Amino acid sequence: MRMRDLTRSTPLRLAGAFALVFVLLTVGVFGFVYVATTQAWIAELRTVFADEAEKAASSDEDRLRRSLSLRLTRDFRRLNYVALYDPEGALVFGNLDRRPDIPVDGNAHLLEDFRAAPGSEPEPTLLVARKRPDGGVVLLGRSLDQVVALRRVLRQALSFAILPLAAFALGAGFFFARRMGARIREIDGAIGTIAQGDFRTRLPVRSGVEELDGVIVSVNGMLDEIERLLGQLAAVGDNIAHDLRTPIANVRALLEQALADAPRNERLRHPVQAALRQLDRAMTTIEAVLRISSIENERRHSAFRPLDLAALCTEIYEFFLPLAEAKGVAMSLVAPQPLHRQGDADLMREAIANLIDNALKFTPRGGAVRIEAGERDGRATIEVSDTGRGVPAAEAHDIFRRFARASNGAELPGGGLGLSIAETIAKLHHLELHVSDNAPGARFTLAERSPEQSAGCIN
Repeated sequence: MRMRDLTRSTPLRLAGAFALVFVLLTVGVFGFVYVATTQAWIAELRTVFADEAEKAASSDEDRLRRSLSLRLTRDFRRLNYVALYDPEGALVFGNLDRRPDIPVDGNAHLLEDFRAAPGSEPEPTLLVARKRPDGGVVLLGRSLDQVVALRRVLRQALSFAILPLAAFALGAGFFFARRMGARIREIDGAIGTIAQGDFRTRLPVRSGVEELDGVIVSVNGMLDEIERLLGQLAAVGDNIAHDLRTPIANVRALLEQALADAPRNERLRHPVQAALRQLDRAMTTIEAVLRISSIENERRHSAFRPLDLAALCTEIYEFFLPLAEAKGVAMSLVAPQPLHRQGDADLMREAIANLIDNALKFTPRGGAVRIEAGERDGRATIEVSDTGRGVPAAEAHDIFRRFARASNGAELPGGGLGLSIAETIAKLHHLELHVSDNAPGARFTLAERSPEQSAGCIN
């Protein structure tokens, strides 16, 4: 699978969506843990500080100083703030020269950008101030630097956890996208083969997805039934054609005998000759129908051999050249270099001959027929163009059906099966046969299918 197609595949998109949802959910979980943890911790500190401030405010000054000094002595990480101010606001004891601008209400207040001294780094701090009976103020505080540290740890843990897991999700999506893409291409290839008329092909099972395998089994069952019905329908037509050959041959023999026994009876001779011509036409049609059925049923890829399509066109051109000159039609060939492919030489010879015969039949005296064989964008292409009546645009797709004939050539001899035989052979070789306007006339093109359309039986 090409990288561009892989990046646009549904499994990889789902993996990307899953990775995104996973990242968002993980960020949400980490955020919830952080918020819940810090809020619970701060709430506990608020309660403890408010209780300690209340006890400190009611203590005598000497006892309060010993308590505050002990708090500072035990503060190895220097996270605590203590201060005792006189009624005029001057510092009596502690490590905060300037009293913070917070209400003296005995409640804990959170300052997000508190600076303990001018020039110090701001940090989130929890502070509580309470008034003493002598008019002084006792202040207790604690830096929440641990909250910042916890935030940093959670952020690092988040980055270390998210990136590998997201990469793993995308990698798994990439792997399954390639695997599923290969399965889908395999199924699509089988569908393409079936679409070309090979109803014996079945979709591969064992996709690894139980629901998909169930659908494939149902489709294969449907194809079994379609193949059976088409086989019965083809058998009916083939049997009718086979059964008609014998009585038609017998009737023709009787008419030839009658014509030989009455050579001078002009009244009988002309109707018998007309009947023989009609029988010959019927026999030709029957043989063509059986020929198409034989090609469709045999699917003889085992007869494929290396061949030169350009040399094949040259051979057929030389065969039809005397007929074209006798009719007064200028026929030309353009095949500058060999065109090597795999195929059945006899069948390809028949297909190209049918196209050339069709072009000569519909091209009047003074017209031209051109045969060209070469490569276009790496694809083998054979074109047979003429300056005849052309094909009406509305009938371009219908003329390849059995017994179908263009409305502007219905009076000409033929059973309407030559193009059908050519298309059947083209499908067997994984070629496309289509007609376009040559202005004037028609251009029939046999073109190799692209790699996306075919596995390339003729390559």
